[in-house]
Amino acid sequence: MDLLLATRNRHKILELSSLLADGCRLLSLDDQRDAPAVVEDAATLEGNAQKKAVQTALATGLWCLADDTGLEVDALGKAPGVLSARFAGPQADYEANNRKLLESLKGMPAGRRQAAFRTIMALSSPDGRCVCEEGRLEGVIAEKPVGANGFGYDPLFFIPSLGKTLAQLSLPEKNSISHRAAALRKILPHIRRLMIAALLGLCATEAFAGRTEPGGQTVWDQIMAAQANRSLQQGARYLDSKQYETALHEFSRAVQANPNDPATHLMLGVAYYWNGQVDLSLEEYRKAIALDARNAQAWLLTGISLAWKGEVSGAHEAFKKAAELDPSRPDAQMNLGSIEESLNMMSEALDHVRRAVSLDDKNPLYHFQLAMLYRKLGRDTDSIDSLNGAIHLFPDFEDALLELGAAQERLGERAGALKNFRQAVDLKPRDAAARFRLGRLYLIDGNASRARAVLAEAFHLTPEGEGGGLRLSVSYAGGKKPSSGGAPDKSENPSAPAENPNDPLSVFSRNLERIPLDQSALMEVDVVFVPKPTLVQASAESASSLKRALSKRLADSEGTARAVRRQFELRAAPGPERAAQIKKVLDELRSIMQEAPEGSDTRLGMNLTFTHLTAANARANAETPPKVSYEPRQVGNDLGLWVVGTGWMALVEEVLPESEEASLKDQSDWWSTTGLGYAVIGDGQKARAAFDRAVELDSSSLPALLGRSVSAVMTGDEASAVASLRAALKIAPKNRTAAEGLKWLLRPSTAPKK
Repeated sequence: MDLLLATRNRHKILELSSLLADGCRLLSLDDQRDAPAVVEDAATLEGNAQKKAVQTALATGLWCLADDTGLEVDALGKAPGVLSARFAGPQADYEANNRKLLESLKGMPAGRRQAAFRTIMALSSPDGRCVCEEGRLEGVIAEKPVGANGFGYDPLFFIPSLGKTLAQLSLPEKNSISHRAAALRKILPHIRRLMIAALLGLCATEAFAGRTEPGGQTVWDQIMAAQANRSLQQGARYLDSKQYETALHEFSRAVQANPNDPATHLMLGVAYYWNGQVDLSLEEYRKAIALDARNAQAWLLTGISLAWKGEVSGAHEAFKKAAELDPSRPDAQMNLGSIEESLNMMSEALDHVRRAVSLDDKNPLYHFQLAMLYRKLGRDTDSIDSLNGAIHLFPDFEDALLELGAAQERLGERAGALKNFRQAVDLKPRDAAARFRLGRLYLIDGNASRARAVLAEAFHLTPEGEGGGLRLSVSYAGGKKPSSGGAPDKSENPSAPAENPNDPLSVFSRNLERIPLDQSALMEVDVVFVPKPTLVQASAESASSLKRALSKRLADSEGTARAVRRQFELRAAPGPERAAQIKKVLDELRSIMQEAPEGSDTRLGMNLTFTHLTAANARANAETPPKVSYEPRQVGNDLGLWVVGTGWMALVEEVLPESEEASLKDQSDWWSTTGLGYAVIGDGQKARAAFDRAVELDSSSLPALLGRSVSAVMTGDEASAVASLRAALKIAPKNRTAAEGLKWLLRPSTAPKK
């Protein structure tokens, strides 16, 4: 599908290309020389954005995306607004506009200089139907220009929470908070739904055109095909919004309406997959293949499901078939290379991943995957080259920056590692893995004050701003264990009762019980089975040889990680009924955990969004303010992938613990850093021990106290978590992290009294 962006700004093209999934080719006005020059003479930002999008779409016959941005100053009656680019006159430059703005506010006190940047993005269909979304950034107008970055009004736009103007921020910093990025995040779901609908609409073209060949389709067939298409599109919308059970219902209707359309079976299979019913997904993919044996997409999806089940040879054959049927598909080449990597067919894997890059060298994800393959081969220099390629295409690719810093640190390039770790933290402030690597390196370099500042922001128990919802991430040692005689260790047994305080499901239970009885919620759970790394004997080449061997083993284990995602509903209900709902959820999760492969760790992640659930699976979008728990990587998904990624865990594990840093073992900050590392990978017990040691060494350390509260939450000791947060507030009475975490933890449970 082609999407035209009504601009000649290549930066916008690159930014959008990075965020959109495969299947959408982004064009600019440079690609459409016959596109009209739209005059932006509307009275509002909305009017200009909509005018550009609609007129360009009508003229080119393409879906079109356009935007308009303005600065609105409260004291000036929201001026300059739509006239921001020509505030000082039709031919005014940035300097003239800034000079007029300062003159207009001369003598205005700081309390009356509030302003906001607004961006409106408009998406228009080829026939002129249009939808708009808004992004906004609040600030104040400074009394003089400060900073050399950015453009336009950036040197005057001061952000109090950062203590800087936009012109003092790096480009990644600006992009992470900007009004344009906020508008883009809101418009992306519309584009993704459009892509799905466009793909599915091709499956019923003849039915909608009313063509009936003699002895072929009847009018009834056409009606049923149209109904199937509507169900497919509705199901795709539910799938896009992660309402997997409702999507499953819609796709089932589509199959019943038109069982001879391979697309209906494919999408039903996708819904089964995301509901954790992988065997049923395979049944539907095979039905699609029976209807169309040359359907490369069906073979590709079959390979994905087989790979999840651990049937590597079957997945390999399916991916090979997909690549043979459509050798120009880079995703088929990438998946084939990934499965060959897990089969230790490293030469073949390299060939296919490189092929994916050559087929789509503008896709930063493919460069990133090639870098990961090089890393597993111990080729850090080649990995760095590919990571730089990914970052060049997508400067805000935080995972790539984090991997790049780690590779540079392994090669002894500490200055470069620090720079990239800092940029990763700037881009994703809620990435505790990045904060761990950055804080640890600051400590090693003797910069304790910077390390402590980095660590203090790594322990948020309450999500802030956008996103919302209760978020919890824990680690659990699962899998089948060899019998060693004696009583079983319930803390290691997935079927242990939920009352066990070390059972992560008991942590889930206690958080679910806090949901008010009159409040409904959607609970999304990711279960990731990660193979345990094993130490291997390394030759005594140097003090770091064992670390390198462990690092390689950790990296080798990544390719065989398996994951499943499930969604559950908790409806408003009386106490006993709510308790029954919670029990049903926990029983199903325990059943999933029993499927853990032998010798694996089970990572559990929960995202609980508060909403209003109505009859017939209808859902409103209203959400209550977010609640609390600990999610070590609250970073979003830059590339719009339906993938559970665990590679960042290895970046933490490869430097835990570091025996050669013995000189730091008497520092509280070192133990806080170590505790954060264990918390990030989900080991609450080791994290607790490290934070206890940090507090013992320095009882006034804010990172140590906040970290101890996190580890206490993870291990189910909520009384200790409350005590730690209260101690933190005595040291820093205005600390928002401690205040909000304490508020949540003191909220009464709704569980019925026994």
